Amino acid sequence: MVTGASGAVGKRVISLLVEQAETDRIVAIDRRRPALEREGVESHQLDLMTDDLEPAMEGCDSVIHLAEDHSRRSDAAAAVATLDRVLTAADNVGCRHLVLLSSALVYGAYPDNPVPLTETHPIRPIPALAHATIKAGLEARAEAWRAESGAKVAVLRPAAALSDGDSSWIGAALRAATAVRSEQVDPPVQFLHHDDLASALVLAARRQLDSVYNVAPDGWIGAELFRALRGEAAVRLPERLSEWRLRAAKSLADRNLLDGLEPYVSWPWVVSNDRLRAVGWKPAYSNEAAFVAGTPAPLLSSINPQRRQELALGVAGTVGAVAVGGALWVLRRTLR
Repeated sequence: MVTGASGAVGKRVISLLVEQAETDRIVAIDRRRPALEREGVESHQLDLMTDDLEPAMEGCDSVIHLAEDHSRRSDAAAAVATLDRVLTAADNVGCRHLVLLSSALVYGAYPDNPVPLTETHPIRPIPALAHATIKAGLEARAEAWRAESGAKVAVLRPAAALSDGDSSWIGAALRAATAVRSEQVDPPVQFLHHDDLASALVLAARRQLDSVYNVAPDGWIGAELFRALRGEAAVRLPERLSEWRLRAAKSLADRNLLDGLEPYVSWPWVVSNDRLRAVGWKPAYSNEAAFVAGTPAPLLSSINPQRRQELALGVAGTVGAVAVGGALWVLRRTLR
């Protein structure tokens, strides 16, 4: 059973499950009418908070829980209550496996974070970012269910997920927040394509995985290449001018967009994918390809088509000097 089946990741998960001959039955659940006219898919328009889930879940041996509140003002209590209803239904019908979509944001972003983070690192979400603290709370509830019921739980912690036309609000907000960070900080970054996240979720369900797994492409994007991807000047402003630019940009920015995100664009939180690779997962997209795919064309307009194609293929060439006109364009966009 897949909850949140109409979302960007849910639709991809359903498509992959349909393609696998060993999947006998697929149940798609969403509060909206699931837009999934596929043979072998049972679609149910259900509210996880109020509707009876057991008839739909009957006979399922794994639940991939993707449903979430996508607003910035998510309710932690509601998120946990929703998961509780899913777990209660699973207990009642004998479903013994959960795949929970969490986030690498639960590690928090701190100066002392190792690069990369592994699954053994403690989770320390930034308290000001509700999305991260909610994900940490859901992980704790899923772990409690595992201990109480003896069931298996696979927790997936993806990097910021993007794809063509389907940028998550977290991915979009992180991308925007980089415009109002200090010029004196430039931590490595990661971007995951939705297709790769979907394949990881399906693998976790098919293999009945029972652990925590980071989901990210191999490696990460360094500061110089990231500036090239964003079409920014590969220069540093003097510290005093940088501070002035930062204050001006913050005064003009949407504070709702930035709340809790500044540490995540100031300090490292990139993750290792070694554990997931060890069980057979392999990313199809590089960090660069995922970023290019999920970034609106206007933000890439300063990159010529040939260079954009190279970056989409993950080819990181030497970044040359950027013209003064490019630097002025960056400043105008930052202060917009």
